[in-house]
Amino acid sequence: MKALYFDADPKRIAVIKALSTVWKKAPLSPLSPLKYAEVEEPDLPGPNWVKVKNRMCGLCGSDVHFIFMEIDPRVAPAAVPPLPRKFLGHEMVGEVIQAGEGAGDFRPGDRVIQRIDWPSCFQKERAPMCRQCARGNYPLCEEPGREDLPLNVGGGFSQYMVMHKTQLIKIDEQMPDEHAILIEPTACAVRAVLKRPPREGEKVLVIGTGAIGLSLIGIARALYPEAEVYATYRYPHQAEMAEALGASGVVEEKGAYRRVAEITGGRHFEGPFNNEMVIGGFDVIYDTVGNDRSLKDALRWARSEGSVVVVGINFSPKRLDYSPVWFQEVKLLGINCHGREVFRGEEMNSFDVALTLYREGRLDFSGFVTHTFPAQDYPKAIDLFFEKGKNRVVKIALVHP
Repeated sequence: MKALYFDADPKRIAVIKALSTVWKKAPLSPLSPLKYAEVEEPDLPGPNWVKVKNRMCGLCGSDVHFIFMEIDPRVAPAAVPPLPRKFLGHEMVGEVIQAGEGAGDFRPGDRVIQRIDWPSCFQKERAPMCRQCARGNYPLCEEPGREDLPLNVGGGFSQYMVMHKTQLIKIDEQMPDEHAILIEPTACAVRAVLKRPPREGEKVLVIGTGAIGLSLIGIARALYPEAEVYATYRYPHQAEMAEALGASGVVEEKGAYRRVAEITGGRHFEGPFNNEMVIGGFDVIYDTVGNDRSLKDALRWARSEGSVVVVGINFSPKRLDYSPVWFQEVKLLGINCHGREVFRGEEMNSFDVALTLYREGRLDFSGFVTHTFPAQDYPKAIDLFFEKGKNRVVKIALVHP
């Protein structure tokens, strides 16, 4: 089968990172540890596993980070032993074509999406599970590593995948593929909002209006309509979508500090060296970008004793000014994708919350998937990823024949 994967080859990684300083597309060259190539089609590794033929998979920012090796070896995740081979693509939808005897309710023909991507106690069938997996927080697994798991499992950008039954969730037959691939980023948005729910009358800011940011606007409006939700944008089409989803207003990146002060009634200060600060800003901010600049701004746009929830992933941080954490006693929180939630008085997974709201008609995914490519044309998809404004890009998806 054809698959897009990344081999953890230190020598190749070092060569490509060096070449990338003068050749931007070096990670897409034949020298790269990233390959779109034939690999052996996986078989079921055990009775509790399922084989899936993929139909469509969304291109996520984290996939692009991997492709371009934007990972500093000094960040915390890099201290944990890496996967020897990482198959890319997790915002997938596919069809079960084979199910082991112990695969529970999964049957050939079922349409499914992936819930668990990285190794955890669930796939390894550990007994007892670590304390986080036992609670349902599989991204926080305290027994990391891939021992006793097969290497050749495939990913969303592969024609086929094999997954443990705990990694999958069935979806409704009537849900379009273009909506199904958005449930995973929406589950991330669910976790972010439930990590620090807005209170009545609070002013909320969503930094970033990609798929997760737009989903977060929808989740916040659906669950907490009494809060005022604003969003930052870089391109006009992002502002249009944010307002269509119910945002109370939008904030353009240029001149954002003054606009934040206007919206919140805060005071805008400008010091030497382009040093800006807002005193009395937003009650809660969800940073779906997560880079150095966005997090710096988020901390400076939050009111005293306000909250900042880091949603976006940055594998290569350079410098963080955390002075607002003590200067204004801003609470800094983070999420790692999805996990166990308490929703309407019941414990459930972030995906279950997202699917419940979707089935109730409270989420609008129309217009999210703006571009699709055959899987083998992934370089074109990546080029488009970096030209979002010119092409009105929101979500790009790769499709399998």
